[in-house]
Amino acid sequence: MSSRLEGAGLVDTSPTLLAGDTGRRVIGGLLVLVLLILVASALWVSQRALNAFDELLLPEFDRDAELIAARLASDLDRASRLGIVAADLRDVDTFLETYLGEHPALVYLAIGDADGRLIAVVGPAADELGNLPTASLQPAAGRALETTTDDTARRTTARVGAAESPYAHVHVGMDRRFAEAQIADIRWDIVVVLVVSLLVTFELLVFVIDRTMTTPLRLIDRAMARAMAGEWSMGGARRRAADEVGHLLGAMDATGRRIQARLAELEVKLAGLRRVPEDLLREVEALRRRVRPSVDADGDRPVESRANARFTLFLFVFAEELSRSFLPLYAESILVPVEELGPFGRLLEGLGLAVLLTPQVIIGLPIIVFMAAMAIATPFGGSLVARYGSRAIFLVGVVPAVIGYVGTALAYSVFDMLIWRSFSAVGYALVTIACQGYLADLTAGSGGAGAGGRARNMAVFVAAVTTAVICGSAIGAVLADRLGYRVTFLISAGFVLLAGLLASRYLESPVVDRPRRTASVHGQFRAFANPRFLFLIVLAAIPAKVALTGFLFYTTPVYLASLDVSQPAIGRMVMLYGLLMLVGTQLGARLHDRVGGGIALIALGGLLTGAALSLPQLFGPALGMALAIAGFGLAQGLAAAPMLAVLPELCPAESQRYGATGLAALLRLTERVGSVLGPLIAAALALHFGYGDAIALIGLFSAVTALAFVVLLLGSTSGGGSGLGSRLMERRA
Repeated sequence: MSSRLEGAGLVDTSPTLLAGDTGRRVIGGLLVLVLLILVASALWVSQRALNAFDELLLPEFDRDAELIAARLASDLDRASRLGIVAADLRDVDTFLETYLGEHPALVYLAIGDADGRLIAVVGPAADELGNLPTASLQPAAGRALETTTDDTARRTTARVGAAESPYAHVHVGMDRRFAEAQIADIRWDIVVVLVVSLLVTFELLVFVIDRTMTTPLRLIDRAMARAMAGEWSMGGARRRAADEVGHLLGAMDATGRRIQARLAELEVKLAGLRRVPEDLLREVEALRRRVRPSVDADGDRPVESRANARFTLFLFVFAEELSRSFLPLYAESILVPVEELGPFGRLLEGLGLAVLLTPQVIIGLPIIVFMAAMAIATPFGGSLVARYGSRAIFLVGVVPAVIGYVGTALAYSVFDMLIWRSFSAVGYALVTIACQGYLADLTAGSGGAGAGGRARNMAVFVAAVTTAVICGSAIGAVLADRLGYRVTFLISAGFVLLAGLLASRYLESPVVDRPRRTASVHGQFRAFANPRFLFLIVLAAIPAKVALTGFLFYTTPVYLASLDVSQPAIGRMVMLYGLLMLVGTQLGARLHDRVGGGIALIALGGLLTGAALSLPQLFGPALGMALAIAGFGLAQGLAAAPMLAVLPELCPAESQRYGATGLAALLRLTERVGSVLGPLIAAALALHFGYGDAIALIGLFSAVTALAFVVLLLGSTSGGGSGLGSRLMERRA
């Protein structure tokens, strides 16, 4: 298992005193042991919580029924004191209907006379109550209130008046399935909290082990290597003087300075002698070479670690993903008609935009603006990181992100919410590019080693983002259901501040020699002259993002909410995307490395997306949506890794001219076009065909473009007549 942890970038194997197989086994074994303890304790706590809810929720359910019965009995008691006969009460059904609309768990409300005969009964299960014998519609002798269980309801019966001469009886029927659904929701919430807590704890564990164990050992290892090379002056030791490692390095530094002082004294004394033996001069010179002052600033260089970027990035992306499962629903809750926006509304009408801004389009605007702002900010983020360093840009990105989340929490309407979401997008772009730059610098500096180092460092980025998606989408739905949308955004702001605090302390930019840019972004756009690169963008990358933002980000929350699916259940379904994408990413990467066929995997991802998005039509909305989200995550994961890996194959000349990294950045930039178009397309389709058909049409679009991608690539040729189609035929042969 420790080898798998290392391969996923979870165990840092940079040169340390624990380097090699033994070190990897020690750190990996420690992680496994702690995880087993955490899982066992978390399972025990979760089981205790489940038992407690099972024991407490049903009595609370009955207490609600008793409160409703008491309110009705109080009204009837007032009628009794006024001398009104129960059978003469008028409009009782209308009176009961008002209660029925306020409590979704009610399946019937009824009032009976002194003998138990029903005077009025309302509710979807009214017939069931009417079929019961009259004798059973009264509390047992000596009891004013009684709760019994019918076929579909828990019935609470309250007597109004004295036992010997009752005025009336009140019957409150609470849906048993509603109570069972509430218990089931709480059970699922506990499971989600269990999974999320384990994942978050694991991320924190990796970070803590790195800071308290691996990093100090790397620091000691570097100090020992410098001492063996003769440099005993530990320039950076004094900054860590508060802990044991700092004391050790400080002692080494002091020892080195004492030795150098004694050598200086010895040299002064030797200089005063008329004749010095040659062998003594050689020994002093050799000692001087072995113990010399530091000639560079390496002692002050920070100890870089992938865990520094991993945990801070995880916290930041986690903050954004908290709103993933309800962002369109929040926009819908603060939807203000254009005509009520005053001067701004009149401006939109003057520009002719009011007609286009239907409610379906408006609630998708926060996603569209976020993606567009992030696309605009990303190229600038890369140049800023290259100029000022990862740590500085990370901290700069925290500022607009916090402003955006706080502003979104306080938003009045969707339109001012767009401003705040653009702030969050700029912060998101800066922070993610800063973490990517930090990990890339680790590869260029001492933290990585060739292609293996690049792969492990990028695996850290993917793992942190994917884990944050899984945790944030699930726990964010629970927070929104229990605390509300606005409070959840404030919690996001808190996590961003925490990420910034950790980055300010631990995310020190590695010292590397940055190569000069080989081509400008404008020059890289010339890659679109290659039709195969254009096919990859238009027929694979953009459709994938259209499906992601149009189906998962926009349609899924709104459609499921229209089916009366609870907010936590929506979060759990969205969580399936992250889980299955993680599986699909690993599977796609392994298939591409062992078998090849990146083009086939990309096309397969598009076809599977089409198949997955047709499942709601085949299996019904609730089950079909869960299957669709899971299948969509698997399809997206299968195509994610090959889409970057095929760039050198599709564009060999451009890869050599602009570099694979430059082409990958251009691919990511143009993908944002699909991210922006996705909610617009989904909203237009939903307006004309409904959400279910819109999902199927988005899937059909993905499948058609995937087929067109393969057909056009097979027919394309490069210079010299050796096209991709001929190469695929040669491989097949």
